[in-house]
Amino acid sequence: MLPIAFSALALLAPDGPLQADEAAALDLRQLADQHLAKFDVLPDYEADGYGELAWGVSYGMEALNVLYEATGELAYLDRQARVIEDVLARRDADLAERHGPERYVDHQRGRVLQAWGTGHYTDGKHTCWAVHTGMLTYPMAEFVGLVRAGGAKTAAYRPRAEAMVPAIEAALAEFDSEWRDGPRPGQGYYLFPNGAVLPNNQMNALGRALFALADATGKAAHRSRAGKLAAFLRSKLTYAPAKDCYFWAYSQGTPEGPPGSGEDVSHAAINAHFAYMAWERRASFDDGDMQRLARTITHGVYLGGGQFAAALGGSAPNDDLTAQIGRWGFLARFDPEVERAISAYVAAHPKSGALSGTTGALGFAYLLRAQGLRTRAAQP
Repeated sequence: MLPIAFSALALLAPDGPLQADEAAALDLRQLADQHLAKFDVLPDYEADGYGELAWGVSYGMEALNVLYEATGELAYLDRQARVIEDVLARRDADLAERHGPERYVDHQRGRVLQAWGTGHYTDGKHTCWAVHTGMLTYPMAEFVGLVRAGGAKTAAYRPRAEAMVPAIEAALAEFDSEWRDGPRPGQGYYLFPNGAVLPNNQMNALGRALFALADATGKAAHRSRAGKLAAFLRSKLTYAPAKDCYFWAYSQGTPEGPPGSGEDVSHAAINAHFAYMAWERRASFDDGDMQRLARTITHGVYLGGGQFAAALGGSAPNDDLTAQIGRWGFLARFDPEVERAISAYVAAHPKSGALSGTTGALGFAYLLRAQGLRTRAAQP
């Protein structure tokens, strides 16, 4: 098992970027850069809100952070700063100031939020989804942490990064009233405004942002809440002994609901990455858990022949969902078979758009970074 030797903010060596096989790294980087082309030219959704940014732009933002970690090139941070400032300017509170508050009042909470709302999922009723806020603020908070950890190298970005922190915290705080401790000591979870429990991926999108914000600010409250979410998720994993891996459900329905299985690979990628972040911070997940999560890909989802199942533990391939499989690429840090399986999928689907767009860019960026991390872990 790999030692717990890397933190999210210490992936760059003092003397330069991660080292990996040059030919493979060049291909992965080129692919990532190619799929990030023009992703940061944001659409004009001001009349209806910007909730959809969470499922497109956020992945591009994540990819920029990972590419900076993998290469050490400031051009990725430069682009990231511009994207974040552009996205923050599209919060409901900002749009309400420009266009009037009427269309931006959250229909469940009865007020305008410092987050990103949309009516696309609620029959035109404007809603700010916690998951959207988590998806967008996570790469923002991570950017702040990278800048703060970069010392003199990233000092030019420090004023812009510091200015982002209050906005990130304000967006996450909009959902504080929907937080609950429990059901066991040391655990916690989020609710919808109507009192129903959020699906795992939706609450853990917030959890990723809280972990990153805790790293960036040092605030114990953010770290505590993220740690409670990690403990809650850990209790909801189903161990599959035949494959020595983990499965889990989209939702247990209630806080006390038993572990399950069958979440689709797209939403499940958010949970798996949250578990990875928890492992980096020694919160509920250990080395063995990471090895089992890697086998979730290689044994529990990969079907062979460049085919992946659409759901954890499934047997039927589905290109609509499995095109998101690159978002599991961070697990290649623990097992190169993860990279080989994802690469086989790309090779087997040359015309399907496999690993395309911002999700593809993130997948290729993850694989690039994982190569360097494996190389370092192997060094004496």
